[in-house]
Amino acid sequence: MLWGGPISFLQTTEKLMTTSSPQSVRVMLVDDLPERAAIVDSHLVAAGYDVVSRLPTASGLLFQIEQHRPDIILIDLQSPGRDVLESLSVINAHNPTPVVMFSEEEDPSFIEEAVDAGVTAYLMGSFDTQRVKPVIDVAIAQFKSFQSLRLALDTTRDRLESLSIIDKAKSLLIKQHKFTEQEAHQQLRSLSMDTNQSLQQAALSVVTILDKNN
Repeated sequence: MLWGGPISFLQTTEKLMTTSSPQSVRVMLVDDLPERAAIVDSHLVAAGYDVVSRLPTASGLLFQIEQHRPDIILIDLQSPGRDVLESLSVINAHNPTPVVMFSEEEDPSFIEEAVDAGVTAYLMGSFDTQRVKPVIDVAIAQFKSFQSLRLALDTTRDRLESLSIIDKAKSLLIKQHKFTEQEAHQQLRSLSMDTNQSLQQAALSVVTILDKNN
């Protein structure tokens, strides 16, 4: 069993964090074997999950996700191809959703690509109907963990970028206008208030203008 997953989309994370029972979890099932899909569907319903869509292929997956907004996607295909991974990559970038993929594909490179594409849990073999709830619970918990980590990393990165731009703007003001550091900072604050911009936006405007004269 290999676990990996997407990192990102705050709204989805917040929604999942408030999930307290299977009844509130919307499941999309992608299975190319009708009989197996029917069995899995019935087990999911019996376990209290809301199966919002059952697809025989991954064709049109992006549209179906947009229409049904599932909380988790279960994929069990005989031969999941790169086109499936491409669709999952788009989903991961624009609307991250927990994805559990069951597959007989043992190629390490394919598994790595699947995880990079946003598969939260990659399991060898077909769906074990006796383990419906544990698999979904772990996948959602894994997804929430990665989402929280991504949010923290994005916040830290944005703060560092903001500080870097502000420092550059102050350096240019000091160099070109002979301001002290305190005066340069005050100039940025004044510009920020006068133009109703954030301090970072004001600093970026200063950098854009003064860099031409540097």
